[in-house]
Amino acid sequence: MSSQETKSIYFNERIVPAKNGLTLLAGETALHSRYDPVLEAEKYIVSLGLKPCRCFILIEPGLGYLAAALKKYFPSSRIITLHCSRFFHNENNMPYNFETGISWNPLSAEILEDFLERSLSDTDASQIKLIDWKPSINAYGKACLDLTARTVECIRQITAGRKTVRNFGRRWIKNVIRNLEVPYPAEVKPGSIPVVICAAGPSLEDSFSAIQEWKQSSTPPFLIAVSSAVPALLNQGIKPDIIIATDGGPWALIHLTESFRQYGDSFVSEANKPVLAAAVTAALPSQAMQSPVLFLSDGSVWQELLLQAAGFPSLRFPQRGTVSVSALDLAFFISSGNVYISGLDFSHRDLITHARPQTFRWLLEGNSNRREPLYSRYFEREEIIRRSGSYRIYETWFKTHLNLFPSRLYSLDSTNKSLGIPGKTPQLTKGEFPQFSVHPVKPGVNRKYVQTVLLDALSNPMFSEQISRELGELLLPECTPNPDAVKNALLELW
Repeated sequence: MSSQETKSIYFNERIVPAKNGLTLLAGETALHSRYDPVLEAEKYIVSLGLKPCRCFILIEPGLGYLAAALKKYFPSSRIITLHCSRFFHNENNMPYNFETGISWNPLSAEILEDFLERSLSDTDASQIKLIDWKPSINAYGKACLDLTARTVECIRQITAGRKTVRNFGRRWIKNVIRNLEVPYPAEVKPGSIPVVICAAGPSLEDSFSAIQEWKQSSTPPFLIAVSSAVPALLNQGIKPDIIIATDGGPWALIHLTESFRQYGDSFVSEANKPVLAAAVTAALPSQAMQSPVLFLSDGSVWQELLLQAAGFPSLRFPQRGTVSVSALDLAFFISSGNVYISGLDFSHRDLITHARPQTFRWLLEGNSNRREPLYSRYFEREEIIRRSGSYRIYETWFKTHLNLFPSRLYSLDSTNKSLGIPGKTPQLTKGEFPQFSVHPVKPGVNRKYVQTVLLDALSNPMFSEQISRELGELLLPECTPNPDAVKNALLELW
């Protein structure tokens, strides 16, 4: 439970008799009618002119009157109740509590964002209707408004994730088919040295000198770089130990291709080959076939099944939405030492979107002309990213989920203080380096083999339901998936 929630759960509630039923007082404010709270709730629901939808979310409705009225008029809809007071944690305090759905309160085991993410994972924002209750705003004030704001932000995050699935689902599956043909799948034995994560935000430039000095010391750290940060690091003579990539789209290919290009002839040497940590769904360039690849799985059955069938080792991490946060999962796995991060900005510096030189610079320069000069193209790109709202979504998620990561996380630059990451002077301590080894490739693993494994799994009663659901979200996001429909979609894909 966050400190924000702790400060907002202490209220003086008590249940008192109404003329027809019961009402709830928060301080001196009544949340329900002192005469007939049931009739009041029904009249309010009718006055909203609601249309049937998949899910109604009630923002602090007090006792269960509103939920009961909704269930009466929309019996097939899902009802989620969100409370801003710990009073509703005790079922004994709820004499008028109907079996109408699920609920959350500040003392629930999950934080609000995780609860909503789990409860709404299969629901589009267009099928969600938020209903607030004005007496609760009067009674709980900022606590109620904050609950609404967090709920709206969470729905925005879920919607963004579903849009990504719709846009990239088929591409992700195609990427997996190609990626399981890499000749050098790697596995890792964790170490204990400090780890530095280099994200690609502009503030990474502030840490170049500190990272250079530390890497050249007698006790260098292990360096993880997101693919979009690699050109800037190589320009400073800093070579990452791992390049991490999780994006399944075409921009990831541009970053990785440029990263491998800048390694140049030294890439031929075994000593200079970087290890590539990649989501099994990531878009990888042909150069990845020359490098050891440490695969990352999101734990879905279809990914695990394919990796096991191919005999590829992998690490299982949840989907994080942004590669910088996935890098944290990797860092805490491969070392028990402190983790330092730089460049995790979730913001721009004027027109600067990435640490320089950035891969897009060459792309933008190549497309510039007299009528569309380079400066204008930088401005347009910055404006597109700002309007998309993706940085705010990632930043909000990170702030509300910072407790998921161990306390040995520190910042190398001042920018990350706004995210709640404490700064700390790097400790030049000795420790064991993570050890990587290449796993032998299982013979016969190719695209036809991958197709056969998935089709067989869809016919297997043990896996068919779960895999149909997982692949259906990627291949048929607008339909209710079934094994036969998913099979046809897979065959069309190939």
